[in-house]
Amino acid sequence: MGYLGLLMALLPIIIFIAIIIFIVKTVKGFEKRAEEKLALEREQNAILQQKMSEMNTRITSIEKMLKEVE
Repeated sequence: MGYLGLLMALLPIIIFIAIIIFIVKTVKGFEKRAEEKLALEREQNAILQQKMSEMNTRITSIEKMLKEVE
């Protein structure tokens, strides 16, 4: 009966610790996914910036050609 009493006394603490561990793991998973999403968005932003730069260069060259034609 001594072990059963000790187990019953420690059971709430064990359950509490298990819940805390579960919450911490869940939060870390959310953080990891958020970081991956942020990295992907940064990569997409860099690609869009490069495309905008290329478009600007093309527009500038077209404007120069049009001015030469005038």
